[in-house]
Amino acid sequence: MFKNIQATDFSAFSAPVQKLIELNTATMTKAFELQQAAAMQQIAQSQASLKAALEIKDVEGLTAFVTKQSETAKANLETLQAEAQVSAESTKAYFAEVQAILTEGKDAVVKAAVKKA
Repeated sequence: MFKNIQATDFSAFSAPVQKLIELNTATMTKAFELQQAAAMQQIAQSQASLKAALEIKDVEGLTAFVTKQSETAKANLETLQAEAQVSAESTKAYFAEVQAILTEGKDAVVKAAVKKA
């Protein structure tokens, strides 16, 4: 399959590949940092909920606890929805940037091949 490809200098493709590697590294690092922050927030929230549950002494305390948990759940849902929207937009931008980098690499190789011919 590749035997039919003319001898072409592919060194022009290295710069876009490097950009792609850097983009992927930055994207994955950001994703892991966001996941870690979300996990830490969830742990803190769970610990606070447990502490509040252990402090319930009467019906009023139980009512306040349930109300607070409901408000927290609603806030968490709103946060998740906002984060999902941001994630979808970031994913779209990421793939557009990947496509631009790959096109740049292809164009560089084609240009080098034409120049050589």
